[in-house]
Amino acid sequence: MKITKGRLAFNIVNYTLLSLLTLCFVIPYIYILSASFSDEIAFTKAGFTLLPREWSLKAYTFLLTTDGQMLRSILNSVIVTVAGTVLVTFVSMLYAYPLSKKYLRGNKLFSIIMIFTMLFSGGLIPYFLTVSNIFPEASLLTLIIPGCMAPYYAILLRNFFMGIPDSLEEACKIDGGTDFLILFRIYFPLSMPVIATVALFAAVSKWNDYVAPLLFVSTDKTKFTLQFLIQQLLSDVSGIYASGGSEIVPAQTLKYAAVVFGSLPMIMLYPFLQKYYITGMVLGGVKE
Repeated sequence: MKITKGRLAFNIVNYTLLSLLTLCFVIPYIYILSASFSDEIAFTKAGFTLLPREWSLKAYTFLLTTDGQMLRSILNSVIVTVAGTVLVTFVSMLYAYPLSKKYLRGNKLFSIIMIFTMLFSGGLIPYFLTVSNIFPEASLLTLIIPGCMAPYYAILLRNFFMGIPDSLEEACKIDGGTDFLILFRIYFPLSMPVIATVALFAAVSKWNDYVAPLLFVSTDKTKFTLQFLIQQLLSDVSGIYASGGSEIVPAQTLKYAAVVFGSLPMIMLYPFLQKYYITGMVLGGVKE
């Protein structure tokens, strides 16, 4: 097909703008990587450079070997992310499946209630008091269980479930299949794209969550998640590593090494799940 002059001009402008935006996003991260691999004294003198003036792994070594705080925080984040992702996906599926059935009595009412919670909430203080009274103080359960029913994810799943032929469900019921059997033996395998999308959204949300750790586990250093630890390091390194023993704390490069730790897992995961992310954005375009 012959490319018209208008299409050619559009492609040139489009690729130029996308390239510039890519540089705007990538260059700051390169500066952070460079700072994290720099010697503390050299970085203090030279500031940010595309390549380290003096290469050093001291910031990473300090993070991983001193006090064990970074390793504990990484483990806590992994536990919260994995458990939270599984729970959010499972509960959202359980809510979305019946809502995808037009014969369900009160279907519209339950849908309105679900959407209502996306627009209004009780507020931060009632939320904090409710969660604090239910779960033990400074427990990782406060980061995993609250919010396990996500209305947006349930809408994505419901829209996808509605596209699955009812004849499959009817055939399974004729053979004696229960609703749970239908959900996990028929709908689950056929819905892997949207389930992967929901799992990706939930994992990114749980991994990057900072507010919940601030509210519920900020009093116990052993329960810090990685993102909360990074925030603490950015504001006050000495508050976390009051003493490095005989070592000098690399205060500046330590912060950027922590930022790399916090961002790298999601950056590595995203390319493998990008197609599901795009699928999820398309599915979320229609909310009936």
